[in-house]
Amino acid sequence: MAIRKFSILVIRGLVAGACVVGIVILIRLFGVESFQISTNAMAETLRKGDRILVDKLMGGRTPGRNRVVLFTSPLAKDSTDAPLFISRCIGMPGDTILVDESGYTINGRKIPRSPQSLSTYFATTGTYETLEASARKLNITPRDLQPGRFGYTFTLTAFEEYQLREELSDAENQHFVSERIREYRLIVPKKGRAYPLDAAALTACKEIILDETDGKARFRNGKLYIDGRETNFFFFRQDYYWMLSDNADEAIDSRHLGLIPADHIVGEARFRWYSPDKRRIFKPVN
Repeated sequence: MAIRKFSILVIRGLVAGACVVGIVILIRLFGVESFQISTNAMAETLRKGDRILVDKLMGGRTPGRNRVVLFTSPLAKDSTDAPLFISRCIGMPGDTILVDESGYTINGRKIPRSPQSLSTYFATTGTYETLEASARKLNITPRDLQPGRFGYTFTLTAFEEYQLREELSDAENQHFVSERIREYRLIVPKKGRAYPLDAAALTACKEIILDETDGKARFRNGKLYIDGRETNFFFFRQDYYWMLSDNADEAIDSRHLGLIPADHIVGEARFRWYSPDKRRIFKPVN
């Protein structure tokens, strides 16, 4: 009888194991894979330690605007063992993007910063004392707090900044300032479309032009030369995307890697199935 019970348990264990393996295989066959978040690049949307399901199909590697996307580095030095990065896709092929302190303007339409995006702030010593009291009342904990000679630097989400500014007086808000963001404008390359090359475009597109010309392109004095001839336009063979992370201070995204080719996109982050913070489990990724 004991042997029979043991055999039944072994069979049940094997069946359960086979079911798990079968589920994993089916998930991968249907283009969904699990990944663990190892950085705070997308905090607070995603935090270090979260586990997510990534949709790897996406209708031909075309991410949705403002979707959280997993991708590999397009830089030549990363080609042997390309690391994975996760950011938000804010620029689609053909878009004209202006980035400034208030957020992003895409094709003339203002796209505000995500309420969960992190930025660095400074407050003078006296103002920070009042800000800290308001933060305790609102259950907000300023991150990366660093004391300085005249005050403190720290990081907050855009929504936390809004909440705290509502608590402070006009005079105190004048001594609570955000870190300045360098303004820039660029056009995201679209497959088959003539792309005008100014100095900013050459800086943003240098790596991908070298890749698309198999290293034959040459750059001299702010000009592009192909087969020895200067050109002011370039036709790209595939679509590209511009990625920016919610946490600018801890992220590696298009500001460092440049434009992301379609064939470097792994998939879209769809669903959080595990998190060290139990309140965040089984939530979609937005």
